[in-house]
Amino acid sequence: MVAATVWDYFPEACNLRLESATPGPPARASYLLTVIPKQCNYMGSLHGGCAATMVDILSSTLILALSKPGHYSLGGVSRNLKLTYLRPVPVGTEIRVMSEMVHMGKRMALMRAEIQRIDGSICVVAEHEKANTDPAAI
Repeated sequence: MVAATVWDYFPEACNLRLESATPGPPARASYLLTVIPKQCNYMGSLHGGCAATMVDILSSTLILALSKPGHYSLGGVSRNLKLTYLRPVPVGTEIRVMSEMVHMGKRMALMRAEIQRIDGSICVVAEHEKANTDPAAI
């Protein structure tokens, strides 16, 4: 039997760290990290699937930070995740992943996110919708 390999975005290896967070409105969070080879495609740039995973996980921290019993306390589930890739992010690049809460209703939430190089150039823009899965909301 072959052992399964778990795919990850390697938060420790890429030195992922919280840069800032504000409760808002609008609530915002910003993270810094360095793109490492394990996160890249064969051309040496951040893999699109890895970028989507980063946006999914890091924008979801806003949901968890703003949750309360019966209101996204389980984190919800992704309903839609849309990314637009504007420019490549080469291995070794220091990036900022920023997310902002656009709307957080009883059953649905919408976040906006960007992946930027430290110089401010935008590489990826994203929208992330989540559905509340707490029993009281279903």
